[in-house]
Amino acid sequence: MRALLIIALGGWIMGSILIAFVATQNFRTIDRLLSDPTAEFSRAIAPIGHDEARVVLRYLVAELNRLYFSAWGFTQLALSATVVVASLGLRPLDRAGVTIAATTLVIVLVSLLLSQLLLSLGRSLDFIPRTMVTQELARFRTLHMVYTGIDLLKLALCIWLLSRTARQVGPVTIKR
Repeated sequence: MRALLIIALGGWIMGSILIAFVATQNFRTIDRLLSDPTAEFSRAIAPIGHDEARVVLRYLVAELNRLYFSAWGFTQLALSATVVVASLGLRPLDRAGVTIAATTLVIVLVSLLLSQLLLSLGRSLDFIPRTMVTQELARFRTLHMVYTGIDLLKLALCIWLLSRTARQVGPVTIKR
């Protein structure tokens, strides 16, 4: 069970880092493409113009990120359930570890709810200029900060639990 716990936590931590990287880089790539476009890309966007191309590309990236975050949310649900089950299977039982594992499961459930709110609210804001300050945009930013904060908390708890679990590994014995 300890190996399963370590593998699940390691994968979860890595997945969290990768999804954060992908989501941020997707949006930054738009600005990189538009600031130094190839000749082919310049010709392709010429009919709609630079500013409209940016809006369309941001919409595409937002949809991709929504897809990635939805899939990642359900993957985290499976990972958190695995972490809880593996924590419960450790002998001797580590009550603090089980508590942290259960806490990550609760955080994932809250994150799934928040992400659904962010997805629908985000879609309603896709074509609103970011220079306009609206109540919906302010709400989106607040929800996004809350989501990011609890995601960082979950990541910290996973790192702590992985560290705790890895330190508790005893000597390896080979049975013949």
